[in-house]
Amino acid sequence: MNKNKKRFFNRFNFLISIVVVVTATICVRLVMLQVVNANEYKSQANTKSHKFIKEVAARGELTDSTGIKLATNQQSYNITYMDTDSTEKSFYPTMAKVFYFLDKYGENKNDSFPIKVTPTYSFDFNVTDEKQINAAKIRFLNDRGGFRDDIIKNLYGALKWNKLTKVQKNNVDKYLLKMSPEYVFNRLKKLYKIPSNYSFNVDGNRISKKCTLDDIRKFMVVKDAVQMQSYSGYKPVDIASNIKKETAIAFMQKLNELPGIDVEEEPIRHYPYGKLASNAIGYIGKISASSDDESDSYAERGYDVSSDLIGISGLESAEEDRLKGTAGGEVVEVNKSGRVINKFASKDSYPGQNIKTTINADVQYTAEQALQKVMKSLRDSPGNGENGSYTGNATRGAAVAVDMTGGVIALAQSPNFNPNDFADPNGLSDAAKKKYFPTVEDQIKNLSIPSDLIDTLFPVDKSTGKRTDAYDYLPKPMYNYPVMGLTPPGSTFKMLTAIAGLETKTIDPYAIFDDQGNYDDGHGDKRTFKSDGPLGPLDLVNAIAHSSNPYFMTASEMIRKAFGYDKIAEYAWKFGLGVQPNSGVTPSTGIEIKENFGQTFNTYSKKISLGQQAAWEVINDLKDRKYSKKAQSIDLHTSNSDSSSIASLKANIKDKIKSYVINGKFDKEEFSALLNKFAQTTGISISDSDMEDISKGAKSDVEKQIENGIVPGDIHSAAIGQGDDNFTMLQLANYVATIANGGKRYKVHLTNEVTDPVTNSVVFKYNPQVICDTGVSKSTLEQVIKGMGLVNTIGTAEGKFDGLPFTTAGKTGTADAFSLDFQQKIQRSSYAVYLGFAPVENPKIAVATVIYDGGFGNQITNVARAIYESYFKNVEKMSSVPEDVIGSTKAQPEVDNP
Repeated sequence: MNKNKKRFFNRFNFLISIVVVVTATICVRLVMLQVVNANEYKSQANTKSHKFIKEVAARGELTDSTGIKLATNQQSYNITYMDTDSTEKSFYPTMAKVFYFLDKYGENKNDSFPIKVTPTYSFDFNVTDEKQINAAKIRFLNDRGGFRDDIIKNLYGALKWNKLTKVQKNNVDKYLLKMSPEYVFNRLKKLYKIPSNYSFNVDGNRISKKCTLDDIRKFMVVKDAVQMQSYSGYKPVDIASNIKKETAIAFMQKLNELPGIDVEEEPIRHYPYGKLASNAIGYIGKISASSDDESDSYAERGYDVSSDLIGISGLESAEEDRLKGTAGGEVVEVNKSGRVINKFASKDSYPGQNIKTTINADVQYTAEQALQKVMKSLRDSPGNGENGSYTGNATRGAAVAVDMTGGVIALAQSPNFNPNDFADPNGLSDAAKKKYFPTVEDQIKNLSIPSDLIDTLFPVDKSTGKRTDAYDYLPKPMYNYPVMGLTPPGSTFKMLTAIAGLETKTIDPYAIFDDQGNYDDGHGDKRTFKSDGPLGPLDLVNAIAHSSNPYFMTASEMIRKAFGYDKIAEYAWKFGLGVQPNSGVTPSTGIEIKENFGQTFNTYSKKISLGQQAAWEVINDLKDRKYSKKAQSIDLHTSNSDSSSIASLKANIKDKIKSYVINGKFDKEEFSALLNKFAQTTGISISDSDMEDISKGAKSDVEKQIENGIVPGDIHSAAIGQGDDNFTMLQLANYVATIANGGKRYKVHLTNEVTDPVTNSVVFKYNPQVICDTGVSKSTLEQVIKGMGLVNTIGTAEGKFDGLPFTTAGKTGTADAFSLDFQQKIQRSSYAVYLGFAPVENPKIAVATVIYDGGFGNQITNVARAIYESYFKNVEKMSSVPEDVIGSTKAQPEVDNP
């Protein structure tokens, strides 16, 4: 028996056993690799060798009404980096060499990394609002470095983010916001294993260098982009965009010594006419990094939120879905150097749709040039400040021209901006940032205003320590003045008062009124009009022609007595000057781009305004302890740190205060209960005696606004375009067009036609839409138009339109943004407004113009005249139209009009 066992465990059998075990192990392992875990390992292999190379779709073109290209595309070259196992190992020497060549050829590197190291460590998220800054910082830290996970671990142990309560999440965010830029930078430096020195061979020489702080940051910019890109499939990263063709060729010749680097072509947005119509066209930019909701929304729509550019303003934004196109690309296999060796699948990109706008480039150009020329003339002869005539700050203006069916012919402003500055994928340059988004401190350095006015005009905000533009003194090129700037219409509103009076038969157009240069309603509203003086006996048309304030104030008082305070407003709403509150009507002219929509005086809106004033006074008095010095300070101002319950309580108290003014009665018990609830929630102690004092004080503030109430002077001011009347130039242009075309108000529009970029077939054609037939009688409009015609012949704009081969009608306006005494004190002037249309017999075009601090309306009529000259020469093809105001009326490309 022992012999048999000995024979069985001989050497041969032992070796056989080992071979069997090893073979079985290998087989099991092969099965695991090739069968059980095949997909996992295949996916890992493809991650590094299979890449998606995106082909960006060209954005659709924007043209003017004649086909002139206002926004198009031009081919650009980008330097990209493809991450693979092999290229990753030589990443830093390769990047050092790429930076060397980019500097040598004078190219800018892409840099949207928000941590700056010079002159000091700082975060820069390209937003100014504190709430947006905080959101952007939290998003940045959450996306990289494990910052949030470490805080959660320290505070809440093994809990995951999705298991935390809202309070706990807010607590984590507070710790994230405390992290300094230097700490975050150094942690990322360690995470990305950025070396302390580097070396590489170039042109037969060996370059070795110790990394400076700036070198480390340059490496970090690209490494961070690679890291972020890896989450979406290891796509190529753009290192430098929109480089010169010569640079691209030089890099192509060096690709063999630059593993992972490639040169790609990409269309880039281009605006051939530079600033022309920039406020209407808008600009493009990156998707906001400060908003998770926005990023997620675009991601769901197929955008690459890390690199895609979108329309930010104007038509570029409003028509984003039409203009964006559909991206294509290729799934490829790359070798260890990141070069493509095989293509697996491809999808062609499809350009965005082309849009023909209603804008005429020549008329637009003329309007912009005219604004600049007239403003310069006003600044060169600023006047002495009497009667609001100081025009030394005439630095901002707007002009709108529309056809009789609502098509925008020109949407001009000065100053404006160059959208090419925003189209560069490298981002907005530092010089452009300073030009378009300067601080108030930088802007006032070269202003020629007395030093004692600085603190009045530009007070320091206590919370930020920075100066503010308290009285809208400074020009803002990024602000869309024609569609966003709410402006008192001045005397240009008088046609509306005339319409209301005639339609209600309150006034007789032929009755004579003796204008003695003053007004007295017999109930306390007394006014003297020094700049106009006595105008003498006037009927309606001459009252319009000579812009008689006493006539139209008297007319408004007659309307008020017969029909109440809101009758004029009812007619104003028909002409697009506001909408009836709580009517469900959307306040809009219909234009595609973002707009403000002004309101005319009415009792409901006035009470809302008084209620807001009461709420503001109560809130400030509570904080300053004016009601009771013994009570604690109670701060009801909105704060970014408010929880949802605190924010809701604050809003509820403010709304109740407003409602007390609107309803005409203060509810002491309700107010005290709300304030007590807020105090208990926030840990504030309010004694019964303190609450009694606070309630009495709040009641006094509220009743003061109730007593202010609605007075006859409100309607008298509104009738001459002052007081609560505020509208945009777009509203006023549509208003005068409605008068000119028989009382039909059309929807305003910028988009005329949309075509397919490949087939050129029309996919959308705008059809004019009447949104309101005012129902105003023909005889009423004839009287008003007759008066407007006299404005330009014998009235306030006498002689301003002489010599034109067609008839014009219009109305001047002098709008007071401040009292005359205060305007003189701060060296400001009234806003000069002019509205008009032509020809009178067969209207084709209506205009609305304003120059802020421009003085009197008759001082800016040359802007409207220049627009008429350009329109009838370039659109209506009237060869007899002179060019005696502005000169050339042909749009100039950017090279001639920088």
